[in-house]
Amino acid sequence: MSENALVIDAGIIAGGMGSRLDGADKGLLEWDGAEFALHIVNRLRPHTRKLVINCNRNSQHYWPLADLVVSDGDEAFNGPLAGLRSLMLASNADYLLVSPCDTPALPEDYAERMFACLESHPGATIAVDDGVRLHPLHLLVPVSLADSITEYLANGERRMMKWLKQNNLVCCDFSDQPDGFLNVNTPKEMQLLLTQKGC
Repeated sequence: MSENALVIDAGIIAGGMGSRLDGADKGLLEWDGAEFALHIVNRLRPHTRKLVINCNRNSQHYWPLADLVVSDGDEAFNGPLAGLRSLMLASNADYLLVSPCDTPALPEDYAERMFACLESHPGATIAVDDGVRLHPLHLLVPVSLADSITEYLANGERRMMKWLKQNNLVCCDFSDQPDGFLNVNTPKEMQLLLTQKGC
C-alpha cells in the first residue's frame, strides 16, 4: 500500500482487568526481555503516523511508549469495543492498525500484510485469521466507525464479532504464523508463551 494513500495510526488496547490473571495489567507483563506493550509498540510504530494506547489504569507506565494515552471514558468496562472506540476518537487518521496488548509475539510482518489485504479490499475492516480462528482485536479498521460503536454499545450490545460482521469484515490470512497471535489470558497461556523465543 502506498504510504501516501491513507493516513494510518496505531492503537493498542490495554484496558482490560486481567481477571483470569489475578488482576494483572497484561501490557506490563514481561516476555523476552521487555514488557508486552513494548513488543507491540515495536511492531506497529514504524509503519504508522502516531501511536495511541487505551488503558484504564497504570497510565503513567504507558505514556513513555505512546504519543497519546486514553481511557474508555467511563466506569462501565464495556469491554474491548469501548477501548477501540476510545482509540478511534483519539485519531483523525483514515485507519487504525490495532493490536491488543497481550500478544507480544506478534509477527514481524503484521503491518505489511494487513496493509496488503486492505489494498485488495478498499474500505474494508480487516481482521486476522490464523487458520483456526479469527482474532477480532487484531484489526485494520476505519476510524470513521467510532459512531457505529457508540450506537452499538448504547443498544446494549458488546459482542465484538457481531459488530465486525456488520462492518464489511474481511479476513487476512496468517495461517502460516498462528503462534504470533497467542494471547495471554491465563497462567497456562503465559507458560505456553514462555516456551516461545522472541524474534
